[in-house]
Amino acid sequence: MKEVDTSSNLNSRIKLFADWLNNGGVKTIWSNHLLEDLIKVKFRADGTVDESTVSSVVRAALLAYEGTQWSQPHSSIELMTEYQTTLQKALIFEQVMIDTKEDFDSIYEENKNSKSTLYRGVSEAKWRIYSSLQRYWINEKLYESGADYKTFIEKTISNAKKQNAGVLEKFFKKNGISPDNDIAVLSFLQHYGCPTPLVDWSNSFKNALYFATENVNEYKDDSREIDKYFSIYHIEEKDLISTSLVSLVEKGISEMEKHVKDNVIQNGQSEGIEQTEMEKFFGRDRLKMATKMLHQNDLIKFVTKIERLITFPLTYFSDINEENDIQFSLNNSMNIINQEGVFIWNSDPFKPIEQVGNEQFGNKEDVIYRFSKCYNINKKLSDYVKDKIRQEGINSEFIYPDPNLIAKNSFDETKASC
Repeated sequence: MKEVDTSSNLNSRIKLFADWLNNGGVKTIWSNHLLEDLIKVKFRADGTVDESTVSSVVRAALLAYEGTQWSQPHSSIELMTEYQTTLQKALIFEQVMIDTKEDFDSIYEENKNSKSTLYRGVSEAKWRIYSSLQRYWINEKLYESGADYKTFIEKTISNAKKQNAGVLEKFFKKNGISPDNDIAVLSFLQHYGCPTPLVDWSNSFKNALYFATENVNEYKDDSREIDKYFSIYHIEEKDLISTSLVSLVEKGISEMEKHVKDNVIQNGQSEGIEQTEMEKFFGRDRLKMATKMLHQNDLIKFVTKIERLITFPLTYFSDINEENDIQFSLNNSMNIINQEGVFIWNSDPFKPIEQVGNEQFGNKEDVIYRFSKCYNINKKLSDYVKDKIRQEGINSEFIYPDPNLIAKNSFDETKASC
């Protein structure tokens, strides 16, 4: 297990440059002098470069290419971009490379029971973290039609509530969910394949491993280094609390408490009850309870509307913590229950979530900001990882529960027991 080498030394530069050369870069070199000098570079028995064989021309080329990796990939509404190297990715993520079964077992034991961390598994380490709607918006060039991103999201929600004679709206009402809760609708659509601005994360490391290995590409020896890995991103939940919708609702409740208290005291005085007596009866806990009863549902409806969500570059919400009575009605499908799903909202039509996060949180002086930590796991370990989580019952039937199969299996097992 090793962290990504971000040091600027000759051996690391040679390795980085060789990776580029072996994957098409050599075809772009126009200088015969450089090609001749590259051929002269020699290595010692331990794999390190013989510095005396590295000319000034080669050193300049190494520095030039390394410089291209010290900036983020370009973000454009016209094109989805990827990380070219783990060095470039290290600008945004704190990375650890996992290349052996022993290394994997170590992080598995460390994370398998965690419930205070958000995980996201992807099958390619080079991918940036785009939402499904961003991928559709960019790839299908919807921006060329003059469509507005916010309006498009609002229309998707409105159309969802009209389908099949409004069955989704009826379903929500029957289950105590407000159809005016936009993120509840988006959560439902997300789990049935509709592109949305929500990015799926999970409180389960094992589930993230499933998603990362579900469709992982075959390992190839001649691939670029970054192409040889899949990734598990992980963020401590406490680091996102300040941007959570729960925090926004709690802040709103706190601001409303004074108004509730003033109204209670005013009404009491009109009935001839002294203010001191009213304050004794309405202590802090009772005041908060009364405020929640009066205003919490309206506050949830208020903050979950797209017209307000779109003003938050990035925000986080979940209903995982059942002890918290501020819930956003996200648990509206069996998928999200087993997947232990939570969401990060990205309001930008083309910037990936890590870039938005960097712009939102990474502006403090003298602080090196990384959006999240990341395990880059060698694809050679894919089968080992799959076997590991399969033994824990993490398979397609668990991740994507089928109601028809649940009904059939329950009856079949009952028959078999008779």
